[in-house]
Amino acid sequence: MENKTGKPAWPAGRYFKYAIGEIVLVVIGILIALNINNWNQIRLERMEEISVLKSMRADFLQTKKRVNKTILKESEVIDYCGKMMRLMIKKSEESHSDSIADYLFSGTLSYWRIEPVNGTYDALIGSGKTGVIQNQNLNRLLAEYSAEVKYGFEDENYSIDLNSMLTESCSPYSAFLLDDKRLLRTASLKTAFSDTQRNKAVLKHLNNDIFLSILYEKIVIEKYRLEYQQSILNYVENILTQIESELKLKKGEQPTL
Repeated sequence: MENKTGKPAWPAGRYFKYAIGEIVLVVIGILIALNINNWNQIRLERMEEISVLKSMRADFLQTKKRVNKTILKESEVIDYCGKMMRLMIKKSEESHSDSIADYLFSGTLSYWRIEPVNGTYDALIGSGKTGVIQNQNLNRLLAEYSAEVKYGFEDENYSIDLNSMLTESCSPYSAFLLDDKRLLRTASLKTAFSDTQRNKAVLKHLNNDIFLSILYEKIVIEKYRLEYQQSILNYVENILTQIESELKLKKGEQPTL
């Protein structure tokens, strides 16, 4: 027989330990890869959330400015309507057409409504990704605010109808109530109405009981509309507070492996 040399065979127990070691290393590698992938996914989701929150903050800051302006104008409408009503009830001969014109065109026949900026939130709803916002309280506020804006004031159409009725009621003489500066500026006329024409228009208006009755209804409705606008402002301010809080929180957070 020829003399042969060879490597001694590994004992079965040693081979088994080697195989187990290889499996453990593979499992550890997979777990590390999954953990890294999960960390990266969390990081991307947080980056997306921060981007959405910043965009939403810009929208609501703009909405806040608009709502504040609307509330200011709406308060002016109610004030002028009240002044007009007092003039008409007293039927004061000392009433000046200039004051009546201001109350009429800047208040009684004016109509203001909220025009919110909801682009970011509407896009979020449309994409079905509202879950990107982790703060549940913020999500609740956004949903309630969206419903309030969508369905609005219940008597909004009635308020518009009242404006149309008031306009129609005074249309035969309302132009004659305009003062010279306003008339010349808006109508580009070289001459204004005479004092006689203006005084006749004032008397017609002071004795317009149909206008007075409609005006009373308008004052009631506009006060409710003002309360509604103020409730929207409260929603906007609370949402902005939540957004600012979330952005500060996210700025201090870092996803860990």
